[in-house]
Amino acid sequence: MAQLTETQRKFLLSQNISLSMVFDATGLSTAERENRMAGLEMKFFYGGAICKKGGHSLRTKSNHCIECDTSKIAFQLRNCASGYVYLAYSKKKNYVKIGYSSAHPQDRGTFLRKEAYGGVLDWDIKKIEHFDRDAGKNEFLIHARLAQYQKLIIYEKNQINLLSAEKFSPVL
Repeated sequence: MAQLTETQRKFLLSQNISLSMVFDATGLSTAERENRMAGLEMKFFYGGAICKKGGHSLRTKSNHCIECDTSKIAFQLRNCASGYVYLAYSKKKNYVKIGYSSAHPQDRGTFLRKEAYGGVLDWDIKKIEHFDRDAGKNEFLIHARLAQYQKLIIYEKNQINLLSAEKFSPVL
């Protein structure tokens, strides 16, 4: 069994990661680690191979080094969190938007219209599904299944060009 170093403990603390979210994967194969982490609902692990870039061993479930790239922490936590996946529709543009929200997205349509998200002004929420866990993961699974219908749109907001990748042409 591996032990967390004091440096690793300080890092986890600085990132607001509870030790209850961290799994010791020493000696486990990838499949064993993934199965045990899923069963225990663990988000991060240590005790596996070290990363080549910085020699770290704290990783996400997907084996990304969280010490080299702390953005992976937020992604992992969002991916595993409970929340809502919603479907919004624009009649004028004939777009479907699949999105995630940690709070109930009942007012999301109003927000999307006000923000003119993706240059669209008539978003209407058509479907909302709650997930007790893995809401972000389910959003990405839906995106992956609809990839052939994806519309990458650049739009301007506050004089900045933004890319919207959550829109799809509906399947007819």
